[in-house]
Amino acid sequence: MRFHNPTLGRHARLPGVLACMLIAGACAGATDTDSMDTKNTQQAVAEFLPQVESALGALAVDRESFEVRANRCEGRQGETRDDLYYIWVGLRGTARGNDIANQIGQAHARWQAAGWEITRFRTLDNGGVNLTATDPATGNTFTLDSGFQPAPDAYVVGFFNTPCFQSPEGRVDFGTVSRRGG
Repeated sequence: MRFHNPTLGRHARLPGVLACMLIAGACAGATDTDSMDTKNTQQAVAEFLPQVESALGALAVDRESFEVRANRCEGRQGETRDDLYYIWVGLRGTARGNDIANQIGQAHARWQAAGWEITRFRTLDNGGVNLTATDPATGNTFTLDSGFQPAPDAYVVGFFNTPCFQSPEGRVDFGTVSRRGG
């Protein structure tokens, strides 16, 4: 996958990460609707975006792109329904101080201190850092990854997912809810 990064002034390759980010948040067990919250997509976005912005506000990152989507949930056997969805937010950006690994380490400490479940925290051979955590109060999952060429010390991708919701209105209009560049 190629994208143009105006900050870095050339094309870069993110091996498979951005492609799988759209499906990484697929919800297991989406068919158990008895315990699933019911809300429309606008309400889910309105509640989730401030939490994402709060997490990102602690990072000194210039945004290249920022996208919000309503994605289809997938059940344990790969089944789907038109009224089950989750909200996905994707970010691409660069750390102003070429210190994204350190910033992700600080996010890890904050999220851990807040009692979030850390499901992935590793340092790559090139110095990049991968972090995924879930807020137990909301079920929202937050991921920050770095180490991508051509700027492994600066480039960051983030993706943030809600748990599955059931739309009270029936069929969900899946896809992009909003998209903003830096």
